[in-house]
Amino acid sequence: MGIVTNATQQIGAAIIVSNGLLALISPAAQAACLPNGCSQNGLLFSAASNNFRITDVMGSGTTQDPFVVYQDVWGLDILLAVNGLTTAKQHSIFNRPGFAIDIVSRNLTGAFWRFYDHELQETAGIASNENDGLSFAQGIGPVRPYQSDHYTRADEVTDVRDFINFHEGSGVNPGENVRFNYFVTDTIPNDRFYIRQRPDYRTSATPTPSPAQPVSTPPQAAPTPVTTIPPVTPAITPVKPPTVEAAFTNDPPAQPVANVPTVTTPTPVTPVQPEVIPPEPTPSQSIPEPGLSIVGVLAILLGRSKKQHG
Repeated sequence: MGIVTNATQQIGAAIIVSNGLLALISPAAQAACLPNGCSQNGLLFSAASNNFRITDVMGSGTTQDPFVVYQDVWGLDILLAVNGLTTAKQHSIFNRPGFAIDIVSRNLTGAFWRFYDHELQETAGIASNENDGLSFAQGIGPVRPYQSDHYTRADEVTDVRDFINFHEGSGVNPGENVRFNYFVTDTIPNDRFYIRQRPDYRTSATPTPSPAQPVSTPPQAAPTPVTTIPPVTPAITPVKPPTVEAAFTNDPPAQPVANVPTVTTPTPVTPVQPEVIPPEPTPSQSIPEPGLSIVGVLAILLGRSKKQHG
């Protein structure tokens, strides 16, 4: 019994010493992360974009001892670069060049993370395709499903890109850490590749989140808003007296309009009194001269006077 007790005491003391060593090693490991990245077991992990920083890297990349990359994240689209897989031949998973990796991200964005995407890229900004050999251990069943301590589901896309979306579960509040673990293999390894990460970034392939959490509309998956078209009310144009030109321009232009007089504004003209011309006498009429008529009358009167006196 005494031997067992001493052994127990020695084990307890060893655990205390180990914890103390880990506490001392951790700051040293963070200090080893230079501005150009953190070197760990032959690989170099570095930040290839803004809005995050790597605070520590641990582990050896095996299934029993995966790499653990610690990150402080204050943006929604970040790019982690990995260098050295071609020269670090000791890294192999399921007879393929590759490694096991855990990523631990601390939420410094100030917003709730409902989702978290991971995507592999051989060229920054270009999705990995089916022919480049890079994947999340595609075709290896035992490594699935991928896991996270805050999300309960992980959906994968393998045909047009190498993409994992973690969703559902409790999500990640500001200030909390979230952990993801998966495998990366590359049958045609390049010296450098990227792990693109987008917290709370949804795509059209992402399922609907749990109704227990508030829903935000993703940029790519937002449905096209439906615009209600109001009934068209014809505009009421004041009616003007039709002009000659307007009367013929509303008809079909192919029908020519014939015999349309040109309308001009008349100039006022002072009326001219017509000249009265007396009618000419006919040949059968004769107009007596005024002198002869008077003489005849006087002769008659004188004749009558003589008869009366005689």
